[in-house]
Amino acid sequence: MTRRPFHKRLVRAFQFAVYALRDIGTRSAYSGAGQNRLLLDWSANSRSADDELKGDLRKLRARARELARNNSYVKRYLRLLVANVIGPAGIRLQALIRKDGKLDTETNAKIEAAWIEWSRGKVTLDGKLALRPLEDLLLRTLATDGEVCVRFWRGVTTNRFGLALQPIDVDLLDERFHRGARPGVNEIRLGVEIDAVGAPVAYHFWDKPASALATIARKRYRVPADEIVHIYRSDRVNQTRGVTWLHSIMVAAHMLDAYEESEAIASRVASSKMGFFEKVNPEIGASLASEGSTAHMQAAPGSFEILEDGYTFKEWAPTHPTSQFGSFIKQMGRKIASGLSIFSNILLNDASDVNYSSFRAFALIMRDDWRQVQENVIDWWRRPLYAEWIKLALLTGALKLGSRNPAGYMAVRHRPRGWSAIDPEKEAKGAVLALANQLTSRTSILAEQGIEFEDVLAEIKAETELAAGYGVVLSSTAPVSEPATKDDVEAAVEDRSNGDGRGTVVELREEIGAKAVAGFDQS
Repeated sequence: MTRRPFHKRLVRAFQFAVYALRDIGTRSAYSGAGQNRLLLDWSANSRSADDELKGDLRKLRARARELARNNSYVKRYLRLLVANVIGPAGIRLQALIRKDGKLDTETNAKIEAAWIEWSRGKVTLDGKLALRPLEDLLLRTLATDGEVCVRFWRGVTTNRFGLALQPIDVDLLDERFHRGARPGVNEIRLGVEIDAVGAPVAYHFWDKPASALATIARKRYRVPADEIVHIYRSDRVNQTRGVTWLHSIMVAAHMLDAYEESEAIASRVASSKMGFFEKVNPEIGASLASEGSTAHMQAAPGSFEILEDGYTFKEWAPTHPTSQFGSFIKQMGRKIASGLSIFSNILLNDASDVNYSSFRAFALIMRDDWRQVQENVIDWWRRPLYAEWIKLALLTGALKLGSRNPAGYMAVRHRPRGWSAIDPEKEAKGAVLALANQLTSRTSILAEQGIEFEDVLAEIKAETELAAGYGVVLSSTAPVSEPATKDDVEAAVEDRSNGDGRGTVVELREEIGAKAVAGFDQS
C-alpha cells in the first residue's frame, strides 16, 4: 500500500480536527461554550485574576494614559467624572455626634471646623495640594490607571493635626515582583505582600521611577499596609491590583481617533484640485518631464494655464468625507459611551437627536451611576481617611473634645454633591405632596441636590434677621387658616421662582404654611 504524502496527511488531520470541533460544538449544553467554525476565533483561557493582569497591566496603563492625554472623548469623560463625583465644592463632612440622644451641636461644630481647617490647607506631604484638588487628581488617576496608592504620614509637622498624605505613582508598585509563600514568609503578588487569607500585609515600592534616558540604580522599600490606602475596583474575587476603567473602550477609542484623523487628512487632500498630465499623442509637442523631473502646474484663483501640445489634464478628485462619516462617528461614540456608562449625546456634545423625555431618562440613569461611584469613593477613601484624621487630631491636641477616644466620634456623614432638578416645577410639586403625606423629609429632598437642611434653615434665619435690620418684612403670601389647593402651590412656585422654576422646597412650604394638601391633584 502506497503511503500518502506528508502534506496530504496533514490536510486530512486538519479536516478531522475541524470535524471534531464541530461535533464538540453540537454537544455543548451552552451555546457560548461551543467550539465550531463560527467560534474558532473566540479564544478564552480560564486563569486567575492576577495571572491575567501579570503580563498586561503595564501596557494597559500606558495606553490608557495616552488616551487620557490625546483622545478628546476620554478627556471629556474624565472631566465629567470628576465634575459629577467630586464636584466644585468637594465631598463635605457632616458630624452627627449625639449626646443623651440629641445631636451634640457644640461637638459637631468643633469637628466640622477642624476638618475644614485641615482639608483646606496643604494636606499633601510636599505641601502642594489641599484635599479637594487632591481628590480630583486621585479620581482621574483611579479611572486612568485603575488604582491609586496614598500613604499616611503620621506625626508630621507640616500641619498641626499631625497627618499628611503622599500619593504614590502606581508605576512604583512593582507588578513584576512575585514571591511564593513558605513557612514564615508571606506571598508577594504583583508587588503586594499578602497573608494566608489574601489580606495585604505590606507594599513593595521602587524608590525612584525608571528612566528611559539613563540607567539608574533603584531599590525597593517595604511599607506596612496600615500606612497605605490602596484604592481600586475589583472585577473579580482575589484580585490584587486594579485595571484601568478604560480597558473595554481602548481599541474602539484608538481606532475612532485614527479614523477621524484619516478622514481629516483625506478631506484636506480632496479640497485641493489635483490631477495628472497625460500625453495623448507622443508625436506632438515636447516632453513636459525633463531629466526625470516631474512637471508642475501653478494654480491661482481665476487663472488658467495652457497645456503643451499633445497633452491633456486628467483630474483626480477624491470625495471626502464620505456620506457615512457622521453616522459612523455617532455609532462608534455610542459604543464608547456604553463602555464608560455615560449618555452618548453628552460624551459627544451632540444634542441633535435629543428630546426632553429621552434626556431626562438618561440623565436619571447617569446620576445613579455617578452616585454609585460617589459611594465607592466614600467607602474606599473618605471613611479610612476620616478615621485616621480624627485619631491624630485628638492625639495631637489640635482638636479638643470631651475624650481622646476616636471611637466616640465616628458618627459622621460624607455628603457628596447633588444635582439640581431636571424639571424644577414638577419636582417641587411632587416634593410638596410627598411632604404633606409624610412620605419623605426635607433632609432627603435637599440631599438629592447636595444641600443640607440645616444650612437652609441657617440661611433663612440669616435672611430674616438681615431683612429685619433694614426694616423689611419677608412676607408669606399663603394664608394658614384653610387647606392649600393646587392653585396655591402653582402660584407659590411661580412667585418664588420668578418664572424659571427654581423655587426650593423650603420656600414652597413657607408659602403654603402648615396647610394640608390633601386632595391635591398631581395630574
